[in-house]
Amino acid sequence: MRNSIITACPTMANPEAFDNIEELRLELHRANDNVLRLTDQLHEERYVLQSVSESLAGVVLCHIAGEQDAVKRKLDEIVAKHVKIVRKPEGAVH
Repeated sequence: MRNSIITACPTMANPEAFDNIEELRLELHRANDNVLRLTDQLHEERYVLQSVSESLAGVVLCHIAGEQDAVKRKLDEIVAKHVKIVRKPEGAVH
């Protein structure tokens, strides 16, 4: 892998730090919210990964078959659907 990917994990609660039921309930609600948020994020990332994989598979299969016109068409479709070129002002920090 060329570039490192840093993934921030949710904070974890120390079960030994709670003294009463109300604190436990509040922490459980927070944990449940985190689980739902992370599950939604995972679903979205899986959807994107599947879409990218299907697009790439189509390009690769056309390439293997020697259908260079079809490769270009598929790449043009990907660019039209997913690529947005944003010009950065001169001197902008990337």
